[in-house]
Amino acid sequence: MTHEEQKQRFKELMQQNPPQAEIEKLFKKAVESGALDLANEPPEDYRLAKIIYHCILSTMAQHWQPQTTENKQEAENLKLFL
Repeated sequence: MTHEEQKQRFKELMQQNPPQAEIEKLFKKAVESGALDLANEPPEDYRLAKIIYHCILSTMAQHWQPQTTENKQEAENLKLFL
């Protein structure tokens, strides 16, 4: 596979599974969950926004985890370069 072909595969994957839509869905779920104390959070603070974002990305990453040992190893290796 060429770089251009891989770029195209990735673009197609992002179009089929738009991350922004999933982020918005999980954000709504987080805010409506009752797990957050929004009333006592300073409005100018990004602390809670960062926590929510971390949880959203962690959840999304779990949904896309490689299944086979070989793919898990390749993913772990690639993470060293990012």
